[in-house]
Amino acid sequence: MTASLHRRLMMYQYLAALCDTSTGVLLVAAPAFTLGLMGLTILPAPLAFVRYIGVFVLSVGLTYFWAAFWWPLSPRNNIAWSTQWKITALIRSAVALFVLSQVASRAIEARWITVAVADGLFASIQIAGLRKGWLARAG
Repeated sequence: MTASLHRRLMMYQYLAALCDTSTGVLLVAAPAFTLGLMGLTILPAPLAFVRYIGVFVLSVGLTYFWAAFWWPLSPRNNIAWSTQWKITALIRSAVALFVLSQVASRAIEARWITVAVADGLFASIQIAGLRKGWLARAG
């Protein structure tokens, strides 16, 4: 077990959890305010759809907390973390590609690109980590 790698993966897990969980809560509680924080000027109507997306984003964030709380990173729990990383990497990749295509076709504001970049970055980190065996080495 590499203590340094373990610590970095735990920090990553909580960072990813906090990013999506807090964004999801904000999108549910104050969608117009949250989209304004992102610099968006065209708000989707009705805002209930933004809240629906917020629940989805919140749920993705909670999976990171779920894995960290219920299955501490260890050789025995490597499979749970690996599964969570695979599923969220798939979701994040799909979101990044969809948002990128929508920005490229000018269907949504260019500032949405921050969502594509963030999800793409998180997905890339997880895919690289899975390929390089980070979870097994840190457990």
